[in-house]
Amino acid sequence: MLKILSIIIPVYNVELYLDECLKSVFEQVTDEVEVIIINDGSTDNSYEIVKNYQSKYQFQYVYQENKGISVARNNGIKESKGKYISFLDSDDILADNIIPNIINEIKTSQCDLYKFKYIKFNDGEKVNKNIEDYGNISNVSSKYELIKDNSFYCWSYIFKKTLFNNIEFDCGRYFEDQLIIPIIIFNATTYKMMNQVIVYYRKRNRSITNTISLSHVDDALFGLYRYSKEYKKENIYFSKILAEQYISFLSKCARADHLDHLYIKNMIKEANKLISIDMMIKSKVIKSIIYKLFTKIVFYRLIHVTKKDYC
Repeated sequence: MLKILSIIIPVYNVELYLDECLKSVFEQVTDEVEVIIINDGSTDNSYEIVKNYQSKYQFQYVYQENKGISVARNNGIKESKGKYISFLDSDDILADNIIPNIINEIKTSQCDLYKFKYIKFNDGEKVNKNIEDYGNISNVSSKYELIKDNSFYCWSYIFKKTLFNNIEFDCGRYFEDQLIIPIIIFNATTYKMMNQVIVYYRKRNRSITNTISLSHVDDALFGLYRYSKEYKKENIYFSKILAEQYISFLSKCARADHLDHLYIKNMIKEANKLISIDMMIKSKVIKSIIYKLFTKIVFYRLIHVTKKDYC
C-alpha cells in the first residue's frame, strides 16, 4: 500500500523514555503510515526496547554509528517512502489519535506543510492530556502568520517530502531546526495552521535547550550568516526571521559570557556587522530594534537577568 506519511524517530540513549514514545505511536498507526526508527549508535538499552516492538509491529529499523540527530533525520528522509514526512524525538510523546486526523487532513487539503500545536511538560511530571480542545483549523493567509511565534521545532510540522529535495539538516550543529525550517516554510506554496496538539514535548534538565556553551553561540551566529544571505531573496520575510534570531543570539551570548567574555564580545561584533538597523526596522519587531540600537545596554541587562543560571 502507498504510504501517505512517514514518521522518523531518531534514537540515542533514551532508555528511560523510549517505550512511552513508541507506545504513543504504535497505538495509532495505520497501513498508510510507515515508522522509521534510526538508532544513532545508542550504548544503553534503547535497542532492546526497540526489539520488543519488532515482534509486534512492522517498521523500518536503521542503525548508524553515532553521528548526531541531524544525520539520523537526514537518513530517515532518504529511507522514507511516504508522500509526507514528520519527525518525533524519542523522549517525547505523540498526542492521542493525532495520526488519523493528520491522514484525513492530508487527503482533504494536500497542502505542502501543516503546523501543529504542542505542549511542554517537565521531565518527571505526568503529562496532562485533559486539555481544552483548540478547535480544528486556522487558515493562514500568509507565511508571516506561520513564523510569528518563532517556533521552528521540526516535530511540530508535517511536510510534503518534496520540500526536502534540495535541503537537509546541518550536521554537527545545535538548533538544527532553526537553521532550515524557516527556509522550508518560505519554499512552501500551500500551508495550514492546525489547532490540534501533535506532540507532548518533554523538557529535560540537561537537554540542549537548557544548557549553554560557546558552540551554541557559534551556531547561532552561523544562523545569522545564513539568513542574512536569504534576506537578499525576500527581505520582509527574512527580516522577521533575522529579528528573532538576533534576539535569541544576544540572549545566548549573555548566558555564555561567563565562559569567555572576550570571545563573546567579538561574536557580538561579528553579528552587528551582519545585522543592520534597516533589517530590524523592516521586520517591525520592536524588541529587535531596541536590541540593535542599544546593544551594549541590553546585553549587560541580559547578563544580570541570566546570571542566576550559572552562579
